[in-house]
Amino acid sequence: MSTASARCYTTLQNTARRVAKSKAKCVGCFDETAFKKGDMFIPVAVSLVHLSVHFRRRSVHPIYVVFCATVPVLAIKKALAISPYLSCKLSRLSFLGMLTVVYVHSFNFDDRYLWVGRPFFEEMNLFTFLQLMITNGLFRFGVPLFFFRAGMLMAATEEKYTPITRLKKRSQTLLIPYLAWSLFGILVTYYFESQADLAPFAESSWLRPFGNLPVHKWDLSQWFESALFHPISFQLWFLRSLFIYSILYPLLVKGLTWKPKWILGVFGFLWVSSFGGIGFIEGEGIFFFTLGIYYFKGGFSEDRIRDFFLRYRLYWIALGVVLLKTFLSFQFDYLHLPVYLLHKIAQPLLVLSVWFGYDFLLGQVQNSPLEKLSRYNFFVYGAHVPLVYYLTDLLFFQYGKDDSVRFAIFCCLPLVVSATAILVGYVLEKAVYPVFWVLTGGRK
Repeated sequence: MSTASARCYTTLQNTARRVAKSKAKCVGCFDETAFKKGDMFIPVAVSLVHLSVHFRRRSVHPIYVVFCATVPVLAIKKALAISPYLSCKLSRLSFLGMLTVVYVHSFNFDDRYLWVGRPFFEEMNLFTFLQLMITNGLFRFGVPLFFFRAGMLMAATEEKYTPITRLKKRSQTLLIPYLAWSLFGILVTYYFESQADLAPFAESSWLRPFGNLPVHKWDLSQWFESALFHPISFQLWFLRSLFIYSILYPLLVKGLTWKPKWILGVFGFLWVSSFGGIGFIEGEGIFFFTLGIYYFKGGFSEDRIRDFFLRYRLYWIALGVVLLKTFLSFQFDYLHLPVYLLHKIAQPLLVLSVWFGYDFLLGQVQNSPLEKLSRYNFFVYGAHVPLVYYLTDLLFFQYGKDDSVRFAIFCCLPLVVSATAILVGYVLEKAVYPVFWVLTGGRK
């Protein structure tokens, strides 16, 4: 390559690198970025101008024109990939988020229906206050974070799949585990019902559909209906919704390209409103999923959000809102609307606190076990319900329902169930991999 050609090559490479670095969203991540269409013109235009000048001087062989013109495009494509730092961050946060979901589902007041805006009539003391603050406040960032992560990952792998291949891939990674874990929940319930000393705990949990009808009394159509649409393992709604969003992904991308503020505004309204959603498209999921897509495609600058968040210390506001919301939940049964709105204020602030807090607390930690543990997320996710419900009632029967006992069970049981699920996942991966493959959808 001539001196001019080498100089041209280096210029193009550095131009693309500067564009990529200017879009970098995460400290220490060079290639964590996404580009708007307009940004593509910067390196390409410089490339063409630079090449045309040298071509006129006859100092560049024509074959280098094509070769050098691809440099900025390749650099941009590399920058579009998820960086090792971001991949590690998402992996660790997914495991921590999964633990928070288990704790939320381990809520053990007498009335376990944990709607975000409802009042509670338990006596307020240290144990009840802490449990409600954790389950219906601090740990409510898990589901939005998972949908946000899913939107990012789908945007990152957009070029790898056609709509048909994406549908096949999502069917494998979402529908197969959905059906497998749905069947698991039914079989666990059937086992509890078949044991005389365990049957009351399946009865008292009210997880069974069809008016809490025992599983052994179901006909074949009810088995199919429960497995497909009304799983006892109710947390599986996430997989069902995510599969629907993956089908809608091309439309969401076009909508964000056309009118991003309108699209996010409509989905944001569905999330904030008590209306919730349309069918299987629920507001919280579709809003944060779309937000993840928009974020990865360069819709907003993380640096600006981080600076604003840290400058005004919004993490303290998030904590204050959660404390106020928890206090009001014990006080007045007619304050459900203010409590609901406080929850909607706290939730995005908690997501941002966790997202930016990771960079400060864990960003520089090397070789954390969280990456390895996250490999077994699906086992924690799929197994914890109905197990935490049935085992909670079993422990209540043995040790009573004093508030201190409730809180001790709440603190310990999620860790025991999660650790057991991880251990079972590890054994299945090593000993019976086909079963592991089915239960995880072939995830590696």
